Amino acid sequence: MTEVLGVSVGASAVRMARPDARPQDSGRLDFHHDTVDAYWDRAEELAAESIGVVLSQPGDGGPVQATGVAYRDQQQFGEIQQAMASQRLYNYRLVPEARAALQYLEASGELGHFGTIALYDLGSSGLTISVIDRGTGQVLLAERTIDISGDDFDRLISDNQLAKQGVDIADNQELSEFTARCRVAKEQLSTSGAVCLPGDGGVILISREAFETLVTVPIEYSARLVRDVIGRSPKHVDALFLIGGGARIPLVEAILSAWIGLPVVTPADPESVAARGAALLATPVADAPRRPGPQPGVRQSPSDPASLTGAPEWLSPEPAPDKPADSKRKVRGAVLVAGGLVAVAALGLSLGYGGSSTEPTSAPAETTVPITAVPTTPRTTTAPTTVAPTTTAVPTTEAPQAPARTYSEPEYVPPAAPAPAPPPPLIPGLPQIQLPQIQLPPAPVIQLPRF
Repeated sequence: MTEVLGVSVGASAVRMARPDARPQDSGRLDFHHDTVDAYWDRAEELAAESIGVVLSQPGDGGPVQATGVAYRDQQQFGEIQQAMASQRLYNYRLVPEARAALQYLEASGELGHFGTIALYDLGSSGLTISVIDRGTGQVLLAERTIDISGDDFDRLISDNQLAKQGVDIADNQELSEFTARCRVAKEQLSTSGAVCLPGDGGVILISREAFETLVTVPIEYSARLVRDVIGRSPKHVDALFLIGGGARIPLVEAILSAWIGLPVVTPADPESVAARGAALLATPVADAPRRPGPQPGVRQSPSDPASLTGAPEWLSPEPAPDKPADSKRKVRGAVLVAGGLVAVAALGLSLGYGGSSTEPTSAPAETTVPITAVPTTPRTTTAPTTVAPTTTAVPTTEAPQAPARTYSEPEYVPPAAPAPAPPPPLIPGLPQIQLPQIQLPPAPVIQLPRF
C-alpha cells in the first residue's frame, strides 16, 4: 500500500492520520494518529511545519508518497496554500472537510444504507452543519456559526471555577493558562463523572452534571440550527452524523436525538474523521509545477511569492516577458541622437545656416560703395553678398584720373524682398518635424556722407 498522510487543521489542534499498511485480521482499516496542539500557534503554519517533519522521516511503510489536507472554507484554503509554500511543500492535495468525512464514513461502512446525510461538525472555533448527497458527493446545503464552539465551553467552565473560588485573574497570560486547563477538564469529562485538576491558578473541580448544566442552552441552540438546515434541504435527510471534538460530549448526542427525530451516529474518534478521509483521498502530485531557482545576478523579491525558489506556478500569475536590454539601449540612444540633431537644425536655421551650398540663404543685400566719377555721369555699383556671416563692401577698380573730381548722391534703390526660406534639413530614420519659418530683417542701407 502506498504510504499516505491525511491532515485536518483545527483552530486548537492539527490532527494527522496514516493508514496502517499492515493488514488487519478483522479486515477493518486502521490508522495511526498524531495530534499537535495549536492552542498557542497559528494552526495553518503549524500544520505545514508538522507535515514537513513527517515527510522527512520515513514511516513503517516507507516515505510518504501523497498527502491530503482537509480545509474548512475558502479562507483557510488560501492560508494553507501560503503556509505550505513557505515550507516548500508541493506534493499535496487540498480537499473539503465535508468530502473527506464522507469518504471515511463510506470506507468504514458506517454510512450503512443512508442516502442523504447531515454532518454536525462541532469544533473549537465554531459549528458547521452540512447536507451531503451520498451518491454524487455534492454538498447540498451548508451553514456555519461561531455562536457555539468548544472555546465557548472552555470559557464557561473557567468562569464557573473562578466564581466558586472567588478569584479574579487580571493577568492575560495566567487567564489563558487557566482556560487551557479547563479545556483539558472538558475533554476528560467525556469519559469521567468528575475531574479535579490542581494548578498554579487554583484547583479545577467540576462534575459532568455541573458541566452539562452550563452547556445545555448552547447545545439546544445548535439543535434548532440543525433542524432549520434539515428543513431547508432540497433532499430528505436520512441520518445525522456527529464529528469534531464536540461530538465526544455525551449531552450533544442526547439533545440532538431528542430534537431532530433522525438516527444520530457518532463515529469512533470523531475529531479525526476529516484527517482519515483526507488520507484516503490523497494522491501523488508528481507533476507539480515549480519555478526555477534564483539565477546568478538576479535579485529575488521576498514580497513576491513567484520569486521564491521553487514556488509553484499556480501561486502567482505569469510575469510579463521582459524586453532585451540591448533593444532598450538602442531605442534610448536613437532618441538622444534625434533630439540633438533637431536642436542643431533649429539653431542653424535661426542663425541662417542649413541651406544648400549652391543657393543663397537670402536675397542679395544692396551695398553702396565709393566709385570713381567721370566728368559727365555718376555711377553706382551693387555687389552681391557671399555665404560669410557678415557683409562687406567690395571696392571696384578706379578709373583714370580726371581733371576735376566730383561726387554725387547715389540714388536710393529699395531692397529686394527676402526669398522664402529653404525647407528644413532631412534627418534619416526620424519622423519629419515642421520647424517654424524664421524671417531675417533686411540689411541696412549705408548712406554716404556728402562732401
